[in-house]
Amino acid sequence: MTNLPSREDARLCASVVKEIARTKGVLHDAAAVGRLTVLVARLFNKGLRERDELLSAAMESYSALAMPSLQASE
Repeated sequence: MTNLPSREDARLCASVVKEIARTKGVLHDAAAVGRLTVLVARLFNKGLRERDELLSAAMESYSALAMPSLQASE
């Protein structure tokens, strides 16, 4: 059986995902929100537990992931 995160931890991750999705304008793109959720969960599991650290690391990583798709469309 896998260990599920506590309610507080799940809310922390969800708030980070929601804030980045709003900032990046992908709040209504289910696939983008899904990728962002996986990204935040992986960072959380690597030990980033503080909101500010998690938010900045996720923002940097998401921007790096989004850049190749923007370059390919040009």
